[in-house]
This record gives sequence, structure tokens and C-alpha cells, in this order.
Amino acid sequence: MVNTRDNTLTLDDFAKLPTGLVWGAIEEQYNAGTNPFRAAGVLTNSSVISNSLTTGTGIRTEVQSWNDLQYVESNVTNSNPEDHATPLKMDTALWSAVRRHASMGVAGMNLTQDFTAQDPLAVLTARVANYKNTDELTHVFAVLDGLIAGDATAKKFTYQMDTQSIDIKQVLRAVQAKKGDNAGIVTAFGMSSANYLDLQLANVIDNVPASQSDVSFATIGNGRFKLTIDDRFGDNIVGLGTGMFHVGSAPQARKSVEVNSVGSAGKGSGVETAWFRWKSIVHPMGFKYTGEFESEGGPAFDELRVADAYTLATDAKKLPLVIIKPGA
Repeated sequence: MVNTRDNTLTLDDFAKLPTGLVWGAIEEQYNAGTNPFRAAGVLTNSSVISNSLTTGTGIRTEVQSWNDLQYVESNVTNSNPEDHATPLKMDTALWSAVRRHASMGVAGMNLTQDFTAQDPLAVLTARVANYKNTDELTHVFAVLDGLIAGDATAKKFTYQMDTQSIDIKQVLRAVQAKKGDNAGIVTAFGMSSANYLDLQLANVIDNVPASQSDVSFATIGNGRFKLTIDDRFGDNIVGLGTGMFHVGSAPQARKSVEVNSVGSAGKGSGVETAWFRWKSIVHPMGFKYTGEFESEGGPAFDELRVADAYTLATDAKKLPLVIIKPGA
């Protein structure tokens, strides 16, 4: 869809809106009588917007902060750690499309252009994928999340190791109980706040030479699993389905990610869906989120035309996180 009037809320405008609302790239092709946002009374606080609508000149903003895709600082409220945008649902098909556009840049991202595109969700996910700069499979960007499948009723959202060390067999049994009996679905482990040398001295990991003599990579479980240490995700399980466990100890992370996994009936790894709950992000993908994993994914453009679709954008949603930690 082509945007004929490039009217976009600026970050200064966000500060003037009620803190219960998060706005981004409001598409302003409505006239004064039909715009549902205006009818809902949410655009009355900004004289800049009002004048823009009257004159038709429009306002435009470039969000350079998208160069750091961990979050976009908005001026809605930075004092509330639970003030965040609604989750963004990504399925296998979307990630497949994302990988075809992994080289897409993020500098000078224009919200109006991107989010009124033919497939705005794909545009956004492409920028998320570009954060890794190279193929996410190469970096083992995924974490296995099968431990919570089927546990929503019991609210068993974490899995605590009952030994003082990481018990590989115990992890595999837990995964197979949730996702089927295919032991091969676990291919790697990840850790936060860890040091390769300390782990090696404690006989937790081995360093296995790669194809070149001066290159090696850490493994765990007698060389069976590759180990990746990355502090960016803190305690959070991050997943795209490549079968990696993440052991974290950081108290908080800048980026919250939830993963839903549907266990398979027989052999196999089931189905995984990543939910990205960005903190203080500025985007127009708000929608009423009920808290159920499979309900209401990314909205259609027609749904974004309704002002009510944005009213719950900053509600705190206690979505389950899979956290795997060594026992005390």
C-alpha cells in the first residue's frame, strides 16, 4: 500500500500521548471525519499532529536507533521496566522469508515506508534477522524450548536442574518427554555469564580443533554438543528451532523472547514459534493479546486501522519464559 501522506508520530509526540499507549507509524490517509484514532481521542494532545493534519504537510521521523535492534528507546515511559510493546509472532514461514533478506540494512529506517509496505511484518522480521549479520543457523541463534509445551495449565514455566552440574542425559530426557523421542533434536548448548577457560578447567567443556589447527570450538557432554556463550539474552530462552539449550544466570536481559513449542506425537521436534516482546519499541504492530500462545498473531492491515487495536500495547503480559539453570 502506498502512503500518500507521510504523517508519522515523532518521538517527541510519543511523550505527549497517554503512557498507556505506544504508537508508531500511524498511517494518516484518513480525513478528519473517518480517522478512528482521532475519533478515539488519542491524537488530541499534540498540536504538532493537529496542525499537520490540518495543513496536510505531514510529519516524518527517521528512527536511527534501529541500528541497535535490542530495543528502540521511546519517550513513553522509561521508568517502568514492564512497559513494552506487544509480542510479535514469527513462524517458520516468516523466518524462511527473513533469511532471504538477511542483508537488508537498518540505518535510516523510515517507519511510515516500512510499516505501510505490502508485508510490514516481514520487513520488521528481516531487520531482526539482520541483527545477527550472518545466517542465524551458523551462530546457533536458537534455543530448544520444549520444556514448557503442555505445561501452561500447571504454570510450570521453568525447569530447574536438580544437580549441581549440567546433566546432559537429564536435559535430553526432559526434551524428549515434551517434544517426542528424537534424541537428535538437541545439537548445542548456550550459556550466559560464563568463561570458557573456567569451564574448561572445571572439566565442564572440551576444546575441539576445527578444520584449521589454530581454531577450536568449545563442546560439552564429551564433545557431543557445541557450546556458545552469549550474554545478550540473559536468562531468556531464544529460539528459532535449531535445537539449542541456553543456561543463563543474568538477572535481567534487555530483550525478552518467548518461544512456544508444540510437542510432536511421535518422532521429531514438533513445531516452534518465537514471540518477541520488545521493550519500549516504537511500532504499529499493536493488537489485543489475550495471553494464549496461539491466539491473534500479527494483525492484518485492516486491523491496524482500528484505534482499539493499540489500547493494550503496553499492558504487562507475564508470558512464560523457559529458564534452564544449574541447581543450587
